Amino acid sequence: MKRFSRRFCIAISIFVIVSILAPTINAQCQACKGAEDWPKTAANFLTGVSTEEVPPSLSPPQMNRLNDLSTKGLSEDRNNENFSRILVPISGIKQSDIIIDISPNATEYIPGAVSIPYTMFIEDDWQLKSASEMAKILVAAGISQDDSLLIYGECQPCGGGPSASTYVYWLMKYLGHENIKLLDGGINDWIAANNSTAVEPKILQAKNYTPKLRPELLSTYEYVKSGQAQVLDARTSEEFAAGSIPGAINIPYDSILNNGRIKEDYKLREIFSGLSKDKPVVIYTNTGIKASMPWFVLSLLGYDARLYSYQDWIDYQPKLEIDLENISAEPNPAKMGDVVRITAIFGETNQTGKKETNNESILTIKGCATCGFGSPHGFADITKPNGNAGVVRIGSSARTPSNATENQDSFQCAASIFSPSGNLVSKVNMKRVKEDVFSGIWNANVASGNYSVSIMTSTPEASKTFHNVLKIEVLGPTSKYKNSG
Repeated sequence: MKRFSRRFCIAISIFVIVSILAPTINAQCQACKGAEDWPKTAANFLTGVSTEEVPPSLSPPQMNRLNDLSTKGLSEDRNNENFSRILVPISGIKQSDIIIDISPNATEYIPGAVSIPYTMFIEDDWQLKSASEMAKILVAAGISQDDSLLIYGECQPCGGGPSASTYVYWLMKYLGHENIKLLDGGINDWIAANNSTAVEPKILQAKNYTPKLRPELLSTYEYVKSGQAQVLDARTSEEFAAGSIPGAINIPYDSILNNGRIKEDYKLREIFSGLSKDKPVVIYTNTGIKASMPWFVLSLLGYDARLYSYQDWIDYQPKLEIDLENISAEPNPAKMGDVVRITAIFGETNQTGKKETNNESILTIKGCATCGFGSPHGFADITKPNGNAGVVRIGSSARTPSNATENQDSFQCAASIFSPSGNLVSKVNMKRVKEDVFSGIWNANVASGNYSVSIMTSTPEASKTFHNVLKIEVLGPTSKYKNSG
């Protein structure tokens, strides 16, 4: 009897608990159904508003991510749900999705996938095609602006990983496409899950596609120059050290990856913790393709992120249209400890590509005429009023004012000397000795060997480097006994 009473009490307790929790469970299920409304979901991922409380059909990798987030105390943050909705596992593929493989030269596909290589959207010079041209590509592939898309694929020459996929994801967002997701994995992950593949892509009937551009996702040179945004250089640390946009911080694109896959949410937050959400972020790599990976992550984390390319920045910088006519070293070969005079003679390169030298010593700086965003021409003169060295003036062909002083020569020239192993051993500032002739002194207090010389020229607005233009042989100490056996 006591045993029956105890069981009865337990049953009553369970009934009460289930009765209390029933509305909550039902609400969660309704929220999962709401996730089918992908236009609203995509809009929510951009605004940070959530429509569901529990992500549907969690795969083991996603469950691990949520467990990690719970451990880190981040599971209550709504932005975590963006990853589970937008970065979907293979088990999350739906029949209503149009699957797009963006891999160039793919040999096998997820069954039903449409092939649109990402390179179709890019010109030969890595500039994006116009919106109308991109729309024609989508029309021919059978894609409309209302379709629910799932992007996957990669480009091994680009270094593998999801960079090509995130680039197409960004591109579709730029065109105003709302219903779009990214597969958390690729064809190899599909095969690893014991799924079959197709040797041919699916062909769809042509549809209409009407883009609604979102220009705020694409940064311009003027916007970067304005200082309104935080600038993130997503190239490698070596590329960053070689030259970058002034004020940019370096977070290499591969720091967000783990074995070619995007890292867990809490790790990504740690990586980008130094960026403020109160100010837009411009992300760039050389062409912008790999920059789309951190752009994708930052967008999901709730940042106002915009894509850019270092190539465009460089295109806007004035170029020194000069050539190195001649360079020499005296003595060469030199002995260890010798004083070596390095002399360089420059000449202007005209618009026909022919090199010219003249007594007026005018070095012209021209801008890029065919930049992606239509940069204006700029030019500068290095003149010598009253026989003195001149001053660079950007955007004007006028001579330097007559009150220019003798020390106003803003054309700088330096020689960098590298050891046989490629290490920089010395930098020599070179002075103008006459007309277009510059000279500098190097003390060869180095070990014997063949040393290479590069010449760097610059003005406050432009620069040009001539790499490995001279070899200087440094001989070791001689001895009268060296041939005595």
